[in-house]
Amino acid sequence: MPIIPLIDILAILLIYFAVEYDPKIKRNVLNIELALAQDSATIVVDDPAAVLAIAADGSVTLDATRIHDGMLVEYLKVFREKFPSRQLELEPDKGIPLERFIQIQNALIQAGINPRDVPSRVRLPESLLNSEN
Repeated sequence: MPIIPLIDILAILLIYFAVEYDPKIKRNVLNIELALAQDSATIVVDDPAAVLAIAADGSVTLDATRIHDGMLVEYLKVFREKFPSRQLELEPDKGIPLERFIQIQNALIQAGINPRDVPSRVRLPESLLNSEN
C-alpha cells in the first residue's frame, strides 16, 4: 500500500480543517436601545440647571469645575447633597466615544441619580428647524 498518496490526502484534510475552524469565543455584549432623534420629543426649558459636560477628549466638567478622572461619582454625590433640588443636564460633545458615555451613565447610577432624570442638551440640525416653521 503506497503511503505517499495518503500523506497528500492527510495534508489536504489538515489544510481544510485549519481554514474552516471557527473558534467559539465567549464575550460580554451590552444591548443598547438608542432613541432616534426624530422619535424623541424635544422641549425648550428656561429653568437654570447644572451642566455635566463631556468634551471630545473625554474630560468632564460639572458647571465650570473640571472633574479629575475617577472622581466623578464623588463629585456627583456632593452635588446631590448640596443642591438636592437643582436639575442636572448632560451636554455630550459630538465626538465622544460610546464607552465614555456609558461610563458617565454608570457614574450617575453609582451616585444615586437616575440617568433617565438627566436630560441631554441637543442641537437640532438646521433641516429639522426649518421643517418646523
